[in-house]
Amino acid sequence: MTLPSERVVVTGLAYVTSLGFGHEDHEPALRAGRVGSGPIRRFDTRGFRTATGGQCDEARLDGLLRQRWSGAQLRGLDVDTRMLLWSVAAALDDAGLAPESLPAPLPAVVGTTLEGFWQGEKWYDQVFHGSLSRARPARLRTATSGGQIAAVSRLLRLPMEPTVVSNACATGVSAIGRLFRRIAHGSCQAGLAGGYDTLTRFIHLGFDSLGALTPQRCAPFDRKRSGFFIGDGAAMLVLESLSSARRRGARIRAELLGYGESADSYHATHPEPSGIGIAGAILQCLHAARIDPSKVDYVNAHGTATPANDSAEANGILLAFGPGDGARVPVSSTKALVGHTLGAAGAVEQCFCILALERGFLPPQANLEEPDPECPLNLVRDPRGAPRVAMNNAFGFGGANGVLLSRRWEEKP
Repeated sequence: MTLPSERVVVTGLAYVTSLGFGHEDHEPALRAGRVGSGPIRRFDTRGFRTATGGQCDEARLDGLLRQRWSGAQLRGLDVDTRMLLWSVAAALDDAGLAPESLPAPLPAVVGTTLEGFWQGEKWYDQVFHGSLSRARPARLRTATSGGQIAAVSRLLRLPMEPTVVSNACATGVSAIGRLFRRIAHGSCQAGLAGGYDTLTRFIHLGFDSLGALTPQRCAPFDRKRSGFFIGDGAAMLVLESLSSARRRGARIRAELLGYGESADSYHATHPEPSGIGIAGAILQCLHAARIDPSKVDYVNAHGTATPANDSAEANGILLAFGPGDGARVPVSSTKALVGHTLGAAGAVEQCFCILALERGFLPPQANLEEPDPECPLNLVRDPRGAPRVAMNNAFGFGGANGVLLSRRWEEKP
């Protein structure tokens, strides 16, 4: 692999979860361990093992969008597309980039696992349980990922060069990692990357049938952990080469240092227990960043609060970092608060890493009562700290592993 020729920085970001919008809503929630789950309102949960999930504030989302677009322009867009639209537009605004000033087409690497499944479910219900006259096929125009990013491009009047990534629950990190590599190796100067997904009946039922959803609290790395809840999420980041950011005098929010990925190919849903594939992705990321494990100050774990996943991740961290640094580095999983946002998870949690770097704190491990001795990690209890280098782990079905490393912005690292 050739060495990168460019430093890559984040100049804009925007994200939405069940806890709110952006840093200002999420910082107090992460510090206090406030959970964003509640009774599901979007669909009927009778007969399900669990009836809780994390839903974004759609009324607030629509209010933000209507500051820029009319109701007629937004009509027919599903919640996935509306979250994606807000995230793209707000990230560009945060970076100080007007759509008309950007190069066209703008690279946009977008990650999702569900595409527009919410819209597809709605159409299905209209066909089989309602009126055929109401189930017009045109309503499926944003039911695919290509249709969703196309709608965003049209509403922003910004031609895009879209790449859609679907890599199980590592999708968000994979999307950012792909754009990071393109910029680092000089094939483009700037672009958008991130992920999005929403809580739908189909995905809730699927994970519920696997026994992965908990009717109790989501408690990663706790001895009595019993699973997670599904949450809405969308996050987009503006990545640029340092030279591009300097030319336009951009505010730099963080620097991306490295990306690593691997595939276990162990089982369709279960991780490889020893964590060797996870360790491989972590080590590849550290090697790409030319960073020693001793320099990592915080790990935002994938941490799904399922017994097999948490223990495999703990093993992978300890394998990659070694027994000394593996027991030292502070670790927490923010899924305890926002749930599993699927294709958005890695991108949302990358924003959490940048939040921790910018605001100088360690997100505590929420809902932790009795740490599992099989996961001997240094789980964060106290938010006090000033991390300089943060790692973001994302792992998914089929053994998809992705890891990002970022650093608090410093002109001279």
